Amino acid sequence: MTYSIIARDPDTGALGVATATGSVAVGGFVPHARSGAGAVATQGAFTNWLYGERGLNLMAIGVSAARVREQLLEEDPGMSQRQFILCDREGNTAGHTGSANLAQMAHYCGEGVATAGNMLADRAIPRIMMETYLAHTEYPFTERLIRALVAGADAGGDLRGTRSAAVTVSTFDRPPMDLRVDWAYEDCISRLWQVYEKTQEPAFISFLAGVPTRAHPTKTGHVKEGGVNP
Repeated sequence: MTYSIIARDPDTGALGVATATGSVAVGGFVPHARSGAGAVATQGAFTNWLYGERGLNLMAIGVSAARVREQLLEEDPGMSQRQFILCDREGNTAGHTGSANLAQMAHYCGEGVATAGNMLADRAIPRIMMETYLAHTEYPFTERLIRALVAGADAGGDLRGTRSAAVTVSTFDRPPMDLRVDWAYEDCISRLWQVYEKTQEPAFISFLAGVPTRAHPTKTGHVKEGGVNP
């Protein structure tokens, strides 16, 4: 049904998720990221979206990804229908793929990055996504996540096709990024790229420079007639 990647950027501490599915509005259920806590992608036959909130709250107080995985599973009798991956604020990862999910399915956990998918055209897709992310250290963090998503789609993606996609990134000293394509009959991830590229235009970057962040919660810019400056 869904293929996802989560990661921690070792250079900035940013935490992010990129995800895509053959159903609608994947960004409303699967990706969760919070600076200083971690990242979660929660999916599966019947997605337990509460894993996002619970997982981030636990990782925010220093609980490791592995222990969070065990606690979430202990609390959920429906764990066989769940698939999720976790990355804590130190870059430790953990994952679970329940037996009741639909094949092909797999998850992979590495240092600072994890991938997962179910109802896939090819079981190798999560591995391909991880390899793509790790191979492109020259690109900015968000672009690496989206490139991994593109690689997953190119390898076959969701058996039903890709109809929605999202990328979420949380950084302590920057405003959050939460970009989504909630439905597209075709070229879904290309449309997500287009949205991302809009965020890289000078006018929007100038706006972001004056927006509060967790590091500077009262930051302001300069308002002038016809626009704003940082």
